[in-house]
Amino acid sequence: MRGCLFILVLGTLVLGAAAWFGAPILASSVISTALQNGGYHASSSTVTATSNPPLKLLLGRADRVEIAGTGVDFRTFHAASLDLVLTNVDVVARTAGHITGRITGAALKTADGEPTTADVDIDGAADAAAATIVVDAATVDRVVKATLQRTFGLAVTRTELIAPSTLRITAAGVSIEGHLEIDASGAIALATPLGSAPILSLDPSFPLRLRAVSAVDRNLRIDAILDAQALIGG
Repeated sequence: MRGCLFILVLGTLVLGAAAWFGAPILASSVISTALQNGGYHASSSTVTATSNPPLKLLLGRADRVEIAGTGVDFRTFHAASLDLVLTNVDVVARTAGHITGRITGAALKTADGEPTTADVDIDGAADAAAATIVVDAATVDRVVKATLQRTFGLAVTRTELIAPSTLRITAAGVSIEGHLEIDASGAIALATPLGSAPILSLDPSFPLRLRAVSAVDRNLRIDAILDAQALIGG
């Protein structure tokens, strides 16, 4: 009888230990699968789910999920890398409470077609997190010159970003001012006395909605909203 009791207790401890240590692996695997089903792929990627106690993960609850990847694709969106932390995650419902982190080398579509990237800093509620993108003045200068040359035949010699959302353009010794805005398609556009033309945008397959654009420290700042729950299939 004592031998049977010992085996029963030992078996319970083994199963408990397996659940304790195996729950994070199982939860991480489930989240990885949800990401892939949503369109996320990476050349290298790790998904780490943790909870206190770990057995909460067997109920589909994670206190923290970290997603780190390089060579990232989300459908047709591309980025060099990302490192995102989600908290209060419901693994089953594919929802989260908060997200913070950075997407590095996110591909931008520019009017001149040249390869262009920027970093995206993210912080906020997972279903509508604040995202900030900064595009340097040299990139804006290059894209605007090419756009105005192609669209209006205007040879621009100089551009200058002026707060809050003005772009001063110099051509043939004359300066005019344009206004930066988000157009109906969700792209960054430059409105001038000559007309309006889109200059750059993000791939629409990524759940990031541009909402405001401004000139900050002579660079272009884009404020956006990220629906991070769409990344995990929520």
